[in-house]
Amino acid sequence: MKHGEALEHWVTADLERSREENRRAKLKKLLAEIHQHPDSRSLPAGSSQRLLVESHERKVMQSAMDLGYEPPEQVLKELGLHLGVELGLGL
Repeated sequence: MKHGEALEHWVTADLERSREENRRAKLKKLLAEIHQHPDSRSLPAGSSQRLLVESHERKVMQSAMDLGYEPPEQVLKELGLHLGVELGLGL
C-alpha cells in the first residue's frame, strides 16, 4: 500500500501499547487491510485495478485516522482526503 510503511509502524506501535481488546481488534483488522492489495503505484495508470486499489487505500487511511492516526499533510493531499478533513467529514 502506498504510504503503508509509516502507517504499519504506527499500527504496530499502537497495538503494543493498547490494552483495550476492542481497539486491538480494530488495529489487527487495519493491519490486515494494509497488506490486502498491492501498492497502487505498481499498477498501470488509469486502469480499473489501480482505481480500485486507490479507493481501498483511501478507506484504509480514513479508518486509521478514525483510530487516531495523524498522517502528514502531503499524504492527505495525495489521497484526496484533505478536503474531508478540513470540512470535518468522513468518507
